Amino acid sequence: MKNLFFILSILFLMLSCTEQAPGPPFELKLSLQENSGQVPPILALNMGGNYVFEPQYPGEPTELPEALKEGEVIHGILDLEQYVVQGFEEGFIDSSVYQRNMMLVGEETVTEQWVDVIFTVAVGEDENGDMLVFVENENGEFDEEDSVFFEPSTVEFQDNVFEVMEAGVTARMEYFNGKEIVEFEGPASLLYLSDTKPAESLQLYFDHLRMGTWTVNDQTFDVALIKESAPPYRIEPYTYFYIDLDEDGQFDIMEDGFEAYPVTEPFNIAGESWEISEISADGSSLTIVESEEDIDPKVALRPGTMAPDFTAETLDGNDLTLSDLRGKYVMIDFWGTWCGPCLEALPVIKEAYERYGGENFEIVGIANEPSLDRFKQFVERENIQWPQIPEIYKENYETQELYSVNSYPTYYLVDPDGEIVEYGMALSSDNLMETLAKYLE
Repeated sequence: MKNLFFILSILFLMLSCTEQAPGPPFELKLSLQENSGQVPPILALNMGGNYVFEPQYPGEPTELPEALKEGEVIHGILDLEQYVVQGFEEGFIDSSVYQRNMMLVGEETVTEQWVDVIFTVAVGEDENGDMLVFVENENGEFDEEDSVFFEPSTVEFQDNVFEVMEAGVTARMEYFNGKEIVEFEGPASLLYLSDTKPAESLQLYFDHLRMGTWTVNDQTFDVALIKESAPPYRIEPYTYFYIDLDEDGQFDIMEDGFEAYPVTEPFNIAGESWEISEISADGSSLTIVESEEDIDPKVALRPGTMAPDFTAETLDGNDLTLSDLRGKYVMIDFWGTWCGPCLEALPVIKEAYERYGGENFEIVGIANEPSLDRFKQFVERENIQWPQIPEIYKENYETQELYSVNSYPTYYLVDPDGEIVEYGMALSSDNLMETLAKYLE
């Protein structure tokens, strides 16, 4: 599965009209604007699955509305740290859970006062078998006359299309903004995967995020500031600064793309090195200054770009150079024997090599491993036939760094001329055979 569905909405009508001051330093104003496709949905709240402790929800509705002939009430914790603090004060969260969750939480982000951080819905089928949802209202009840039907929809992520059921709802909640408890109400989306039950994959998304523009060296770019899987109003650090460098109206949010920049690291834009020196707590403004560190421009390894060449020693002691494989399609597989999804994909990769490996197709494994000896044993035991380049933890990350790999598995398909033609999900175990067939049959 992928981390698809995601983002949060509205303190949102507080749009700033302030022009960017000339810089450097650059003072950027970012308003909460509707995300109409600039970014894939950013998760606000995962309501499906299990919690790390047995939750209690004082004051939340628990009975199904009569209109639901079959269904369930689902509670989501919008601010886990706040919930743990007040649960600990009330005595239904024990000290071990409190300490585990609060070790890295700043005291200014939570209050001991009771804050309603629970988002409660009732989801199920009506008498006609149609799926609908009731959302807790301002009185802490389900309004029998206020239901919303789920409709079939799709979500695109990494060139994959997911079939989902979606309902547009009004989300009500409270949050602590560092000074006071604030009531919040705004439009949001509830989605779940069509082939699962809502309780397994239900997720909440809001449709606004912090966006603005940045004019630097006579070029103006759309920019966005986000947190990973967190509501914009939460008093916690923002993580990524997105810049629409190719001006296509969309941000490439993948970490190894050339439009996503960690807010804590310097970056090169318009031929110069910059860094973010300050971000306001609510993300409404940030300051960009010149960096003393000389940074090279980021290169996105995406279809249409040349695959970086490399030479590395394989497990059998031979040197392998990527460019020596010109004339073949080459699948580069960044993986590790410790990685569950990597191991799950292994049978399909073996099938692909058995079917296509040879004159027109090769696989090169780049293995992030803690132990060379154990890796050798694993390769022998699994009878892996394609070349493997081990890069041992704390010793060698050269090829992984060249390709900016920060998650596993990561896949690339390189064509006979050395150009990347496929990346990511197109080469996952679910899609690999179909993707290779397009090129090799």
